[in-house]
Amino acid sequence: MTLRLKRDPRLLNFPNLLSADINDIAIAWTGDQHYRAVFQPKGNQDTPLLGIYPMGSPCDQSLIPMFSLAKDLLAEDGGVALYEVPFSGFTDHRGMEASGQEFSNAYKFTTAWTVQGTIGLMTPYGILAGGGCDKTFPMLIHTMGIEPYRYVPWALLHAGHRSVGVMPDGREVTLGDLAIARVEFVAGQTSEASVEAIRQYAAQDVGVCENLASAMSQYVALCCAGFILAGDDLHARAPVREAFTRRTTSLFRNALAEGVVPADVIGPENFDNFIKAIALFGLSTNLPLHLPFMAHSWGIEHNPSTIWEAMKDSPWISDLQPVGRYPVNHIGAMLPSVIKYLVEAGAIADVKTLFGMPLSELYAEAPAMDFASQDVFHPIDAPLADHAPIALYRGNLCPTGAWVKEGKLERSSTTYTVHVCPDQKAFFHDTDHGRNLTNGTCYAISGDQSTIELLTVNFAIGAALQRDPELSILLLTDQRTSGFAGSRAAAAYHLPRNRLRSLKEGDRVQFSSLTRTIDFVDDDGVQDAEIDARAEAYREPVWPKTGTVKDLINNRLSSSETGAAIYE
Repeated sequence: MTLRLKRDPRLLNFPNLLSADINDIAIAWTGDQHYRAVFQPKGNQDTPLLGIYPMGSPCDQSLIPMFSLAKDLLAEDGGVALYEVPFSGFTDHRGMEASGQEFSNAYKFTTAWTVQGTIGLMTPYGILAGGGCDKTFPMLIHTMGIEPYRYVPWALLHAGHRSVGVMPDGREVTLGDLAIARVEFVAGQTSEASVEAIRQYAAQDVGVCENLASAMSQYVALCCAGFILAGDDLHARAPVREAFTRRTTSLFRNALAEGVVPADVIGPENFDNFIKAIALFGLSTNLPLHLPFMAHSWGIEHNPSTIWEAMKDSPWISDLQPVGRYPVNHIGAMLPSVIKYLVEAGAIADVKTLFGMPLSELYAEAPAMDFASQDVFHPIDAPLADHAPIALYRGNLCPTGAWVKEGKLERSSTTYTVHVCPDQKAFFHDTDHGRNLTNGTCYAISGDQSTIELLTVNFAIGAALQRDPELSILLLTDQRTSGFAGSRAAAAYHLPRNRLRSLKEGDRVQFSSLTRTIDFVDDDGVQDAEIDARAEAYREPVWPKTGTVKDLINNRLSSSETGAAIYE
């Protein structure tokens, strides 16, 4: 099929960014000439496509052969030229963390700006974007919804996150297990030989991620929302990635030829499916945190209340981590069948996908779901539980809600004594590198105006709970981050800053899973008036300028009510 591409006429309303004639805009013409000279891709260079993906991290390496294959497939039979433009992933976000710029928001938003600038410079006829983690995908979905980018055909490639290995004794291990083992070694709780044994078996392939469950969660939810194709085994092995890339590229060619653009197929129901997937599969707290940012550019407004209202009565049907038993590789080839089943059962809507056809058509050839042969996925009428293990808690510390993973180890109602930590470094100093977590303590990690990446804190908590399953602690932060600790200890993220930062050393906080509340209390009980008064009197300090992107992010951070987002 020869591809003869045309620009969507709605792009003509944005002459400063995209044009029907690339020669109309000097900077776009110059940029196009530069890309041609540098990349010289096969195919019709008069209708260029942009292939953009993160590069630098081990998580991203598998995207290289995937995009190389897609470039060849798109150029076949009079096809179009794909210009591969990788952007820095690993070096950017690790550098930000090391330099004090922090991670979660900084990486997501700076890469979003990079992608948006590249699209505007190149003026592509279509965009093939790659990702895989819980930062790249939200950035891509947000960018896709911005005018005029929503009037350009898009497709997404997922590199895969199957980092589950098997020890000689049959125990499954992930990079998270390796991190916990390292924390235990530093704490003198295990031997270097034990760490080395896990290292030998943990990571089997490129395309791995230390935050495996969270990365998997984004992929699964976006499949149900129609943004990305569901494939076998999260595309972890090279032959499976190749098959996934071939099918995605074939569908993308059809969408290009037919002029299918996100503006005509993506709407509120797609994001409703995303929310339903959080509940049905018991996925990461990262998803409701990032969703307001993802949907905002589409003109769809969500906040914790709207997300919770849509998911609170949903059954939980998937025994997958972070809350369930099974790591991600147990999805296997079942995801297309699961989605097909959920559509037929009416549990998710039969939404249009980025390829133009609805979910039911995209997965029409998937085998019928066989619930009797496995126990990873359960039918709607026989769920693991009648409500999602991701819940919105309220109370005087979080009037508009804080997201919590409701793990089996959480206590029904416990009062904790507050220990304030201004950052992750202080947490490790005060706990002797995570060796001495105090039972009954609420660790309130407040941070500065920007964001904190708490993966190391979470791994330390996980290691401590492996040593002492009866340890009862609470972790509170307002920062835009994720953490598997919520399935192992009472934890809540994204509290309003003026309430979290009003907590003082020795204060008491009551966490209750029975009432789904997190409250400031004293000997006389819940003290709404006291914490309200503190919050009203709180004034954000004048934080020193860093001369980095952190200053820009600090000026644009949203409130906890609007999610982990920056709004223009």
